[in-house]
Amino acid sequence: QLPFSLVGALHGVRLFGAAAGAELWEAATPTASLAWAQYGNSLTLVALSPSPGPAGPALTRILQSALGTL
Repeated sequence: QLPFSLVGALHGVRLFGAAAGAELWEAATPTASLAWAQYGNSLTLVALSPSPGPAGPALTRILQSALGTL
């Protein structure tokens, strides 16, 4: 389980990077992985997986499916 503060910090890094023109779509910690997907400029979905290492295509597919339902 990732602490909320770590998820918030990683999301903050993503937002700061986006303001500078960088894109962060996945992040990994020793205990979990995260992936982001954005719908337009107003909605950002965050997916967490308890498996360590890169998020990979599974989280990306889940996020794309969720965005597809919007």
